[in-house]
Amino acid sequence: MHWNCSRRVSELYTDFYTTTEFTDQFKRLGAVLEEFEVKDHGKRPFLNIKMINLNRQTLPLYRRLNDKNKALQNLKKSI
Repeated sequence: MHWNCSRRVSELYTDFYTTTEFTDQFKRLGAVLEEFEVKDHGKRPFLNIKMINLNRQTLPLYRRLNDKNKALQNLKKSI
């Protein structure tokens, strides 16, 4: 199962991705299906993309992102 990034994501939280700690969890579970690097015009890597298998083991890792999205939605509703 692949996750469509354009769907059901309301915000991108850079604090989740400032280190590799978040994505390293998926590597430890063997859930990274594919990984590739995007390079700039000077051939320097600036983006690392991982395709992650979503299953019963990996979905709970997204809970903190979901919790943050819900908190933001509640805040917007109260304004």
